[in-house]
Amino acid sequence: MRKIYKLSFTVFALFILSLSLKAQNYFFTDAGENRLLNTTGQRVIVPQKFRTSSLDVQSMKTFLWSLPDEKNLSNRRQAPVISIPTPDGKSARFYVWESSIQEPALAAKFPDIKTFLGQGIDDPYATVRMDFGPNGFHAQVLTANGTYYIDPYARGEINNYISYFRTDLQKAGTWLCEVPDNPNSYRGPVTEAACLGTNLRTYRLAVACTGEYAQAPGIAAGSNPAILHNAIVTTVNRVTGVYETEVSVRMVLVANNNIIEYLNAGTDPFTGNNNANVLINESQTVIDANIGPANYDIGHTFSTGGGGLAQLSCVCGSSKARGITGSPSPTGDAYDIDYVAHEMGHQFGGNHSMAGCGSSPASTKYEVGSGTTIQAYAGICGAENIQPNSDPFFHAISFDEISNFVNGAGGGCAVLTPTGNTLPVIDPLPNNGVTIPISTPFTLSGTASDANGDALTYCWEQWDLQGAQTWNAGATAPAGNTVPLFKSRVPKTNGNRTFPDIAVILANYPANPAATMGGLKGETLSPVARAMNFRLTVRDNRAGGGGVSSSGGGGCQSSTPFTVNVAGTAPFIVTSPNGGESYAGGSTQTVTWNVVGTNAAPFNVTNVRILFSNDGGLTFPTVLLASTANDGSESVTIPVGVTSTA
Repeated sequence: MRKIYKLSFTVFALFILSLSLKAQNYFFTDAGENRLLNTTGQRVIVPQKFRTSSLDVQSMKTFLWSLPDEKNLSNRRQAPVISIPTPDGKSARFYVWESSIQEPALAAKFPDIKTFLGQGIDDPYATVRMDFGPNGFHAQVLTANGTYYIDPYARGEINNYISYFRTDLQKAGTWLCEVPDNPNSYRGPVTEAACLGTNLRTYRLAVACTGEYAQAPGIAAGSNPAILHNAIVTTVNRVTGVYETEVSVRMVLVANNNIIEYLNAGTDPFTGNNNANVLINESQTVIDANIGPANYDIGHTFSTGGGGLAQLSCVCGSSKARGITGSPSPTGDAYDIDYVAHEMGHQFGGNHSMAGCGSSPASTKYEVGSGTTIQAYAGICGAENIQPNSDPFFHAISFDEISNFVNGAGGGCAVLTPTGNTLPVIDPLPNNGVTIPISTPFTLSGTASDANGDALTYCWEQWDLQGAQTWNAGATAPAGNTVPLFKSRVPKTNGNRTFPDIAVILANYPANPAATMGGLKGETLSPVARAMNFRLTVRDNRAGGGGVSSSGGGGCQSSTPFTVNVAGTAPFIVTSPNGGESYAGGSTQTVTWNVVGTNAAPFNVTNVRILFSNDGGLTFPTVLLASTANDGSESVTIPVGVTSTA
């Protein structure tokens, strides 16, 4: 049996939330894929794994159309409750209300298309954005436990649905954002960011589309403008769902947006469907000519080719419609989040955030390899890829840039609505940081509070620029002191993050540096002395206007990042037991470790704690010794019980 021990200092916090609920409404019925009704449409969204359900369409519509408008909802916990199927075979309940992303005059033209917003009940960290129309029901659920979607099983079907995790959907084809790596004159300085969330900023959005987009797979609008409009609404609703939670920004389609939604490629005013440099200029011209410069705040054009391109920091300005997104498959998570949310992020002031791929300005190269967040290049940079799709949140550098922009030049045209939300307050971090040996795993811990009692999530991110040194994120870390080593991970429900990820540690790193290859890329310890800086960002996950606080770097609470100094010439490692031993419960055994000078300056760790794991090292619930001298050896009593995964 392999015995795994962990020596650490740990701080725990427990939050308890009690809820009282109204009756729920569940309109789905589980159905095997071979039993779905009238499955004749073309499948466009095909995850690797998914759950299939049939929907009582009329009952769902009746319920949704009865929901209160958010303007008339004084207490969201008095809103009706809906239950929807989750990909893991369960159901999730949400308080839900109508939240339109169309101006009233536009909504009146399409009375069968509506959008809705909700806050999780079973999972208070979850927010949901839903829409319903001639294309059926769609839902996007953002949660710390994994973003998931509900979409029609096939195009043109409104009775049958799939629910699936974002991680089970592979990105199709190739794509390129052509925003250059040299920021133009529209980019303002990155200063200390203002906190976001006390006000919701609403922008009037004009979205044009080429005729090719209207007839693309997954849309196939034919001559029906409602089908085309519904597709645009679905994408905008999902993008808005992310922006509301992340930066408290909402985008609402303008009153006459329908006149720039073109059904026919032969008669639309665009010639640049497959040429981003042409289409970006046509986007500005067409939207200005049809909508009028005074009648919108941000413009964008959807197409099927040419990749993505956007004018940096152009919202509210004279170039505010210089944004385009093209893909042969312009539906689903990859298009909505990886592409459209990304390009609109440029328009709101966010540069590329990845260190790799050769497409970020020197001042924003914070993410390992191709990165994992919205303004990065997840899944499209070959050997530099960390993961196939972007996670639906902004890196701290993007938060700083967008926050500065919407509080400055990009805020003048927005309508501000008080949210009643207070921001999370991050408890102070030690000013002098911490010092660890080289190639030694470590855990950072942070805590925060929220006056509204909202469910907080935590995101630790490395705050070191790439600099001149480059490396393949799948390889062993170079002997340099500038590169970022740890990828940005989805915000968690507690403030602890272990570096590298526990999966890398269990693969026997650093004895096996190749553990950082493949699915574990972007998690690499430093083999040399250096300083590593980190920021902690805390989100309150409030639907319709999330509060975000960030500590360190340009953070809105503190301008000083937390520093982990790497020193010494050898790692701190448990040397015995080291795997393969078999011990009797209740027996006394000796644990040994390499002290490597950590009991003296600059480490000054005079005592350690010895913990026991019975699940292969995933958790360490049993304390064998709460405190003992850091001298390299100690006797412990083995817990009674049989396990082969200790």
